[in-house]
Amino acid sequence: MKRELKKEQTRQRIKEAALGLIADNGYEATTVEEIAKQAGVAKGTFFNYFSSKDELICDLQAVFAINEVAKLQDQPGPLVPRFQLLIFQLVREFELSKTLTRALFQAMFGSQRQLESHNRLLDSLKDVLLPLIRQGQDNGELRRDMPAEMIAQQAFQSYFGTLIIWSMEENDEPLDNRMAITFELFFKGIIA
Repeated sequence: MKRELKKEQTRQRIKEAALGLIADNGYEATTVEEIAKQAGVAKGTFFNYFSSKDELICDLQAVFAINEVAKLQDQPGPLVPRFQLLIFQLVREFELSKTLTRALFQAMFGSQRQLESHNRLLDSLKDVLLPLIRQGQDNGELRRDMPAEMIAQQAFQSYFGTLIIWSMEENDEPLDNRMAITFELFFKGIIA
């Protein structure tokens, strides 16, 4: 058990180092070497936890989303505008090119380990999202005829479905525009 805890702590240090460096320098300018150095690990150790910087960004997106959703629980006021803001923050915080997005999905779908890791992160996100959805249902903001689990699943499908379709298209439409349209329709469907 002690070994597993140490591995999880190392993984967390790498993620925290990457978050700080990406926030300061941007995704493209941040190197694996810098991340490893900031985390206090060897470059080879980085690759024991993440196959690439691209894989790391998927984990970081989930961690960012989990942290931001948790913050929403303590804020007063209507829930839907706060959810919308969260989606736009997520898209803007982690700017993805179409090529990078396709590569991330290819890596995730091409590896059972990556797929399982992604699903664990989604489960963690769902754990913090469900109480908020139920709160929105209790205060009359969100539909009660749809289970909270279904609303959360539809949110994930809207987000990842939009990413996949956007990344395959040849036009130059910005991702934030596409997400805005998708989630405008999503929210219209779940508002009471």
